[in-house]
Amino acid sequence: MKLCTKKAVEEARERNLQLPEEKNGLILTLTNTDGKKYGGMSNKPLEEFKEFVEIASRADANVLEIGAAYGTPYLMETFKKESMGHYTACELVGDQLRILATRIEELDPSKLSNLTLIAGPFPRKEVVDHLQEGGYDAILALHVFQFLTEEEVVEAFKQVHRLLKPGGKLFAKVMTPYNGITRPEVLQKRAEEVQNYLVHKTRPLPGFVKHALARSHIKDSVTDDLLKALGITTDLHVFQFDRDVMKAFLESENFLIEICEYSPLNFPPFALDGREHLTIVLQKPN
Repeated sequence: MKLCTKKAVEEARERNLQLPEEKNGLILTLTNTDGKKYGGMSNKPLEEFKEFVEIASRADANVLEIGAAYGTPYLMETFKKESMGHYTACELVGDQLRILATRIEELDPSKLSNLTLIAGPFPRKEVVDHLQEGGYDAILALHVFQFLTEEEVVEAFKQVHRLLKPGGKLFAKVMTPYNGITRPEVLQKRAEEVQNYLVHKTRPLPGFVKHALARSHIKDSVTDDLLKALGITTDLHVFQFDRDVMKAFLESENFLIEICEYSPLNFPPFALDGREHLTIVLQKPN
């Protein structure tokens, strides 16, 4: 669903929608219509993917952020620039976009014309139908694809390829199974699934976990109270990304891989050996 930016600001003020208070280093997301929470948005200064902001700051640029929440640091940094192109913010929870719009209006009312708001779940048809095929110089997706099913992950990357201009780039970060909370026996089973995929290249992609936070999957030291404090609904399904699987898959999807490497997450209890995140930068061939 496409939202009118000016109306989004009016509705946010009529309903007194406010940016939630930051807790434990996160601004927790609102509850979705499915009754679930999907973690939180970091408000920390930019540390990587600065190239995305550089692209978005060109006057002729057209960029898309999937999972823009209340306005990620990348989005807010872009709108603070004197020069910028057009920025489409896609977000599952519509009220988060309404809060985002008020932040931009307070920053610079004239910049609302540079903003398009799309509410709904990517990569479903009701969202992608509002997006421009071959229209984006860059796409940003932070901690979004990990909440998809295997079929949705495959479709998401197909849509990214369709939406990018030739030479356009995807900047993404996702979670891996190597997060410090998963039981060793679960990791061993995952390793066998990964090896089988790499040998045979058969679907499904290994990584989908229907009840990822079930007690049978996570260590006893990770309590329900801790997960609640992190804004995570315990009945979520997730897709956990393995580097070698994704390299093989992305090459098969005709992407040029610039970066597909593990990176650390120093956020207890999600910390083990520097493989908690997978950082991805892809380019659509010219």
